[in-house]
Amino acid sequence: MATGWLGWTPEVALGTPIPQIELALEGRIEWVRKTNPWGSGDPAPAPPVSERLKAALRARAAR
Repeated sequence: MATGWLGWTPEVALGTPIPQIELALEGRIEWVRKTNPWGSGDPAPAPPVSERLKAALRARAAR
């Protein structure tokens, strides 16, 4: 997620704690939602997709 959605280099992604990656991912999702030219831009509860992504990151970190 960090190298794809966030565009970070592998070195930065591997050196960043999981909670910080989660915060950055939430910020990215919020930015995309607010700058969507086809949407209302109103803040809404986090979509289920972001919750699944965070759960996947946590599960991967627990390995």
